[in-house]
Parts: sequence; C-alpha cells; structure tokens
Amino acid sequence: MTLQITLENIGGIEKVGLDFRRGKNLIKAPNATGKSSFVRGIELLNMAKENIENKRYYLNLFASKGKVKVVQEGKVVCERNLTVKGNKLDVKGAPLFKESQKANLFTLATPDNRLITSITTGKKLETLLTQYSDVKYYSFLITALKSRLANLKKDLRIYLMYESDIENMAQEHSQLTKELDKAKIERENLPEINTEEIQSYSEIENRFHELSREVVSLKNTIDANSDLIKNNQGRMRELKTQISVMEEEIKNFLIEHPSVDQEIARIADETKEYRRFLEEVKNEKNETEKSIKEVRGWISLSQSMPDLRKCIVCGRPYTEKHAKTREDKLLVEDSHLSKRLRELEFQIDDAERRKEDLEVLIHKIKNDNQIKISKAKQELRRMQREISDKKKEIESSEKNLIKKESELKILGESIDEGRADSIKLVNELDAKIQRILGKIEQLDKQMEEKSKRIDQIDQVQAEFDFYGALQAHLEEREKIVKLGVIENFNRQIKKVYQLLTYRDFEDIRIDPNFRLIVKRQRSGKMLDQPIESLSDSERITIALIVMLAGREEYIPDYPLFVLDKVTLDYDPTRFEMILDYLSRREVPYILVTLAQSIEESSGQLEVVHIGIEA
Repeated sequence: MTLQITLENIGGIEKVGLDFRRGKNLIKAPNATGKSSFVRGIELLNMAKENIENKRYYLNLFASKGKVKVVQEGKVVCERNLTVKGNKLDVKGAPLFKESQKANLFTLATPDNRLITSITTGKKLETLLTQYSDVKYYSFLITALKSRLANLKKDLRIYLMYESDIENMAQEHSQLTKELDKAKIERENLPEINTEEIQSYSEIENRFHELSREVVSLKNTIDANSDLIKNNQGRMRELKTQISVMEEEIKNFLIEHPSVDQEIARIADETKEYRRFLEEVKNEKNETEKSIKEVRGWISLSQSMPDLRKCIVCGRPYTEKHAKTREDKLLVEDSHLSKRLRELEFQIDDAERRKEDLEVLIHKIKNDNQIKISKAKQELRRMQREISDKKKEIESSEKNLIKKESELKILGESIDEGRADSIKLVNELDAKIQRILGKIEQLDKQMEEKSKRIDQIDQVQAEFDFYGALQAHLEEREKIVKLGVIENFNRQIKKVYQLLTYRDFEDIRIDPNFRLIVKRQRSGKMLDQPIESLSDSERITIALIVMLAGREEYIPDYPLFVLDKVTLDYDPTRFEMILDYLSRREVPYILVTLAQSIEESSGQLEVVHIGIEA
C-alpha cells in the first residue's frame, strides 16, 4: 500500500511529491535541501486552523499560496490549501486525522516538539499530558466557580452591611416615633387658634402669619437639605465600602501574585535576550553557510585549475580531501546552529506565550474591578457636588431665616406677645409633626427596600455553601482524574519500555507532580534519578518512550510516525530499537530523515524504503 505526500510552497520547497510504502522509509538529502520543510508540511496536515493562522513563516516567503496533499492508493485522503491574508495564514480543508491536535505531539519527533523539549529540559508535563483528558473541563469549572464564589462573598458582605443599616434605621425610627407622639401631645394641649379673633390685627397680624410660615418653610428646607446630605453621606459610606472591597480584591491578587509585574518585565527581558542570541546565531549561521559555499566553489574550481590547490596564505598544498574535511566540519557546525536556532525560536515563542498569559490575567483582575471602582468614585464625586450645593443652599436659607426671624420679632412686638407665641408654637409643632412624618415615611421605604434584598441572604449563603462544596468536590475529582492520567501513562510507558527491551533503567514513571523520574540500580542500591541528571542520549530515549506511550494511549491508529533530526547525536543502537518497536507495533508509515553528503546525493529529496510492504 502506497502513500503520497505532496507539498507546494512550504518552507524552501516549491513543489515536491514523495511516495512512501508501508514500513520504514528514509527521507535522504543533503542539508538545506528541504527535509525540515517536508516535515513542516506533515505538521501542517495535523495542525488546528487557529494554530496555523500565525504560522506565516511556514509558507515560502515568496509565495502567497501553498498546499499539502495526501493521496493513498490513488485516493485523496487529505488536502489543505493555505492562503496568505495580511500577516496571517488562512487554511481550507480538514486535518488528516480526527484526533489531529494529538498527532503532532505524539507522532512528530522533531527537535522543537513541545513534549520532547519539555522532557529533555526537565519541565513538568501536566499541561501537555492532561490537555486531552477531562482535567481541562474540571479546571475550567473550578476557575468559573472561584469567580462565582468571589462575587457571592462580596454580596454577603454587602448584605451584612445592610443588616447593620436596618438595625440603625430601626433605632432611628423608634426615636422619631417617640418624638412624633410627644409633638402630637404638645399640639393637643395647646388652645385652638381662631383666626377671626386676630383679624383685628389686620395687616400686621397677616404679615406675622406670612413670616411665620416663611420661617417654618425655611427651616423645613434646611432640615430637608440636611436629611439629603445625611442620606448621601450614608450612601457614600456604602460606596466607599464597596470600593474598599474591590480594592482589597486587587490587593489580595497582588499579594497572591506579588511579582506578576516583575515577572512580566523579567520575561520581556528574557525574550529580548533570546532575540539577541537568535540574531547572533543567525549571523554565525550566515557566516558558516558563506564558508560552505566558498569551500564548495574552491572544490569546483580546483578540478580545472590545479594551481588553486595551494593555500593562498602559506603556499602549502591544500587538497580536495582537506577541502571536503573542512566542508564536513562546516556542515556539522551548520546543523548544530540550525538546531540552536530552532531552540531559541521555541524559547522565544514560549516566553511570549507566558508573558501574554500573565498580562491577560492581571488585566482581567485589575481592569474589571477598576471599571467598577471608577464608576463608584464617579458617583461619589456626584454626591459630593450635590452635598456641596445643598450646603450652600442651607447657608443661604439660614441667612434668609435670620432676616425673616428678625422681621418676625419686630412684628411680634407690635401684637399680643402671648398670642404671637401661641401662633408660632402651633405652626412650629405642625411643621415638626410633618417633618417627622416625612422622615418616618422615608425610613420605612429604605427599610422595606433593604429588607427585601436581605431576604435573599439565605439563598445567597446557601448558594455560596453549595458552590464551595462543589468546588471542593471538583478539585478532588480533578486530582483523581490527574492521577488516572498519570496511571494510564505510566502503564503505557512500562509497556513501551518492556517492548523496547532496554536495560538502562529499572523503571520509568511520572510522579504525582507530573515530573519524570527514572529508577536506576547502582551498587546494589535503587535510586530515583531526575531526568535532568541523565545524558542527552538517555533523555531523548525517555522522551521518545513517553511520546510512544502517548501514541498508544491516545492515537494508536494514526498512520504516521516521523523521526526528524532527533537522531543527529543519538545512540544508533537505541535508534534501531525504536524503529524495530514501531515496526512490531505495525505503525503503517515510519518516516526518518537522514542527511547525506553532496557526493552521495542527487541534491533532491529521495525516499528509500526499508522493510516488507504489506
């Protein structure tokens, strides 16, 4: 059974189609002739659309369109068409495999594979190994619950504040009721004022009544404005409490994440340093490639010009053998520089992703609450302006009151003093009764409004308790599922390790913290050895074992497994055992890239089949 993969305008490839047979297939070519671009095309077969969008550099820089196509037994099984739109890539066509997101992670063994890089650098594997399990759902629910619980906790604080307000208002209501009863009794004990009895006072008495009413009205205005100021001050206390709660939430976030800003700055500096290193390596690589061209040009010229076979500096013989030795060394150096470039690009991408995640987190926490704080402060300023205006109005009313009372005093001296006192007292008591009734009515409305809201406190408390218990349950379930992921991976790792028949370690496992631990026996002692302490070849071996375990666990039916450049400095014996394992597990198509010297190659990508076609 044959499989053909065709690429157009991918990386340095303009157009190429390679045929593969079941079993092991070697993709052979000199360096810088398209092996990495071909592997990149295979990566595009599986990459999700949203991940391709920012991979403009995957396409040939001189092209606006590209294509990756897979044909099996004459039938097109996958075709992905890429188009440049601005600085983005648009893709049409479904991926090769329904579990496409897992394919690149567990079947594409390249130097920049995130799983291999994480393992060889000793990083935790939690995110990589749990992203395809139910853990992500639990994590999402737990995060949502934490946000909901924070809001409910804030509501409970406000409700408790309302309870205190209602208690204070109830006391004020009781005091006002006592004052009202007292004022009514005083009013009932006063003699009735018959206006006919004082009509003889004519204009003086009428003016006296008018002034009395104006004085009472001014006092009522002063009292009403004072009450409004008092209510605004109470509302301002509520707003300040809410602002304090939200500022405390921001403060708690900063306490829990004391160095987020520093970490963002540190990552930015780290990214800047990586980019500086990247430029240095690029320059070094350019110099190396220039030297390779010079050596190859010398070899070409030396065949027709024997005089060139001397060093132009010292005059000693400089043979073609010397030149090829120099070329081989330069090619090895160029290969190492290419590997270093990919590592730096991965480190830059990883640092930028971490920086973006931190910026999104701090923006969400700070910005959401800052908007609410800003609105609350705006309302505070409005109330302060209103209080200032009312104080000015009170000040004006008090000045006017002084004038009216002075005029009233003069008029009072011209009428019967006892009668005037009675009129004044009646008016004042009537006004006082009306003011008290107005205050009681206002308090009743406020108490009713807050009581209705407080009626919800039991429901909010019950909801808070329920979500708290649910969060604890989900966190426990998340731990159990994570342990299940670890258990499944450890089982598959053990299975792969046994089938490989390696004898380097007694055991390989992922610990509860998602770190890789190997068990090794030395001098009769069994020791746990962290991955960081192993040699490069051993770490690559373990990374491939975990990758194969992931394949067994998640996508055993995926038809491809690619080994690209991971074998440059890798133990040949272990490599053969990996290939033998893949053959025995009946992986349909095993693809291995292999660098050739220019003399041994046609200069183009070639496929050599090793094995028996099914």
